[in-house]
Amino acid sequence: MKRSALVAAIIIFACLSAIPAQAHERNDGGYYTIVDELNRPVFLTGWKVGIGDQCLTDDNRRYEVVSINGDYAHAKFLGYVDLSAYAPAGPSATRFAGLLAPKIARAQGNKVAIYHTHSDESYVSSDGAESIKGAGGIYKVGDAFAKALQAQGLQPIHSNAKHDPHDNMAYERSRRTVADLLKEQPAAIFDVHRDALPPEAYATTVGTEKMTKVQLVVGKYGPTGKQIEDYALQLKAAADKQHPGLIKGIFFAKGGDYNQDLHPRSMLLEAGSHTNSREDAEKGIALFADIIPAILGQTSGAPGSPAGAAGLGSQAAGPSGASKSIGWIIGLLVVGIVAFLFVATGSFKEAGAKLKQFTTSEFANFLGPRLRRLRRRDNRDGEGDDKR
Repeated sequence: MKRSALVAAIIIFACLSAIPAQAHERNDGGYYTIVDELNRPVFLTGWKVGIGDQCLTDDNRRYEVVSINGDYAHAKFLGYVDLSAYAPAGPSATRFAGLLAPKIARAQGNKVAIYHTHSDESYVSSDGAESIKGAGGIYKVGDAFAKALQAQGLQPIHSNAKHDPHDNMAYERSRRTVADLLKEQPAAIFDVHRDALPPEAYATTVGTEKMTKVQLVVGKYGPTGKQIEDYALQLKAAADKQHPGLIKGIFFAKGGDYNQDLHPRSMLLEAGSHTNSREDAEKGIALFADIIPAILGQTSGAPGSPAGAAGLGSQAAGPSGASKSIGWIIGLLVVGIVAFLFVATGSFKEAGAKLKQFTTSEFANFLGPRLRRLRRRDNRDGEGDDKR
């Protein structure tokens, strides 16, 4: 029997180990340096890095993490990504593509939704702290983004909803905000954050203006991961053409989705770091707004990019990655229990009998005394009411 229990435990552990975890930011004040095969730094990120995660550098070299040692993630070079296929098409090409594009793309309009999963994120030199619960400087960065979008002739919808605390469930709370924003049928939706890196990782100068770069984050977990990846490449291609060097790069998190399953044009943005000034972050994201009209005017995605599976303004994609993982855990626990009973009894027939016995007699024996006590208490309460 001990051997059977051990085998069952191993089965359950193996199943649970296979479940992808939600990848979120680090909260220990550190960050990861992704290095290539020659140990040369190629990418810095404040996100939790796992094996299989990928990154695209500012000069469009793509890497995949193969091992992690402390704060260093070792990556293999996958190749140079030619973004020309993702660049916005000219007006005539756009009109032709519109004939073939799905109705969902043509109906999107000019609304752009903005929200902040991490309401507390702030910029130390400008806001006095890196975290201000419910009133982070990130809201002002969102305001700058909205103002710049409006100047481009778009209609921004900036949510000031709070999602504190800054923990792994913040994305579950902000999912409700996304659901509300989707009622407005936006053409695109942006979750605006700031990173947690040394200032030089984001600091740049465009012309004579100091500002911060912008990083894109793609959640690869879920059915829409490839679609969101293509959308991110579209954004970078447009930015590289209009404002070279503005995009720091793209981080592809294998274990996250960040509510990007709810909209075919959903993107998480990192506007500078807590070590940069908020004013510089505002300038950087305002410049990023310049590329949005070209992207929204492009009615077809990159080659091979599918239409939005969930549909615009739809929650057909169901729960987020974290919720789906919980479902996996429950399902795999059931599988583990069945496997344990099979190993213990030697046949599925006897395993079924054991399971039936547990769910009837043993479970009833467990709950029976408690139910009887509850009934006696209710009877006493009823008698007391009659006397009153």
